[in-house]
Amino acid sequence: MRRAALAVPLAILLVAGGCKAAAEPESAICVGVSQMTLQGRVTDKANILSADDERRLSERLGAYEQRTTHQMAVVTTSALNGAAPMEFATCLGRRWGIGDSRRDDGILVLVAPNDRQAGVAVGEGLEKALTDVEAKTVIKRMTPSFQKGDYAGGLSTGIDAIAAQTGDPR
Repeated sequence: MRRAALAVPLAILLVAGGCKAAAEPESAICVGVSQMTLQGRVTDKANILSADDERRLSERLGAYEQRTTHQMAVVTTSALNGAAPMEFATCLGRRWGIGDSRRDDGILVLVAPNDRQAGVAVGEGLEKALTDVEAKTVIKRMTPSFQKGDYAGGLSTGIDAIAAQTGDPR
């Protein structure tokens, strides 16, 4: 009888409070990172891509995910707010849950044209396939296009280089 008396209040608490564990607090690196809403595989908050460019890049990212099961996304922002590109990209990737949570295999490509910065954040599950050195090489390959104002071309070059490095030679 005593167990039944405790079961009802416990059930009410579970329903009222939810069953999820408390979210982990964000790390200090996320302090300057603005709250952005994920808008799909390509989130162009800096408005540097045409609708056709976004569609084309999104289709390429979708094909990459289908062939490799790794998830890659692109984000542009007008300002890093003092954050380093890698910190900004890593924070957004975690907030948005890019990649499979068990494999930690997400990749987020960041471009901040007003700050003239770019970054590639890689989940731990893919760090052997795409090391920090290789990610910096990808950024160097994108930069000439960015300097010409061809952000879609630079992103396409970067996505293809990352894909080839992580198992999708296309």
